[in-house]
Amino acid sequence: MSLPQSNRRLGSFVHKNQSRWTRLEELIHQFRRGSLSKRELDELGFLYRKVAGHLAYAQTYFPQHDVTRRLNELTLNAHNVLYGSVKKRRFPKLLRFFTRDFPLLFHERIPFFLIAFSLFAVGALLAFFLTLGDPRLASLFLPLGMAENIDPKAGPAGEWNHSIVSSQIMVNNIQVAFLCFAFGALLGVGTVWMLLYNGMLIGALAALFHRVGESYTFWAHIWPHGVTELTAIFIAGGAGLSLAYSFFVPGELTRGESFKREGKVTIQLMMGVIPLFVIAALIEGFLTPAPWPPWTKYLLALSTLILLFFYFGSAWIRKEATPSENPTYSS
Repeated sequence: MSLPQSNRRLGSFVHKNQSRWTRLEELIHQFRRGSLSKRELDELGFLYRKVAGHLAYAQTYFPQHDVTRRLNELTLNAHNVLYGSVKKRRFPKLLRFFTRDFPLLFHERIPFFLIAFSLFAVGALLAFFLTLGDPRLASLFLPLGMAENIDPKAGPAGEWNHSIVSSQIMVNNIQVAFLCFAFGALLGVGTVWMLLYNGMLIGALAALFHRVGESYTFWAHIWPHGVTELTAIFIAGGAGLSLAYSFFVPGELTRGESFKREGKVTIQLMMGVIPLFVIAALIEGFLTPAPWPPWTKYLLALSTLILLFFYFGSAWIRKEATPSENPTYSS
């Protein structure tokens, strides 16, 4: 390539892209002086990708020119600003989700949470009274062979391998929760069944222990982890029901758009319940089988209930105190 042609190419390249380089430098300086708005941060990312392409072009056609060294420095600075800020913001964003956004999502979908709770309660009461009247009916509500292997007089606790039991319980309950949610995509029929079935399982077990006078001990081994565990399952079930409702009652949107929007929200709810299952599994694996008197287990259950009320309630109180800062999740 002749020198005049190379100079024309360079001049055209600089003239065409100079404004973008200058704007990127301004955004970098502005970030270092204070902070950028979301729109400006998005613009910085867009310009960074453009300038990175310009750098590749300059390295090919003007490898020794000052403009190439300038673009290399500019690209490096933009990379450090952009990805450094993302890294710094990642943990606060996650912390905000669990301390504010997730509890607020719970409050916005609380009618579906109450429906999920009601379905579970209906199943539990139905199985309890049927099994109480005829213990042979327990086999209708419990997994195959489980009723025959239960000895209520021996108590619900046995020999525990704490680490194994804790991990198994956590995986099983997360699976139940995700099935409740996933079945919401199948118009909610599976969600309703999962909630009823899990209620019937608990109700049948409770009846078997009640018949032999072991209710106090039975519930002492259920409530410590059950408060957190069932809360998470009801939230997951509520998410599935909410998803199905968005399909049947789309409002002014099309069914597809309504379903898509609600799916984005309910997936966040599912992310939020995972730590609840981890906590429940740790309690069930390590504290439930501890050789403590039953009253201490009830006290532990009450403590977890109070903490859950505080966790979900405090975010709602803060939201009411600062209505202008409320996030919008429905769009």
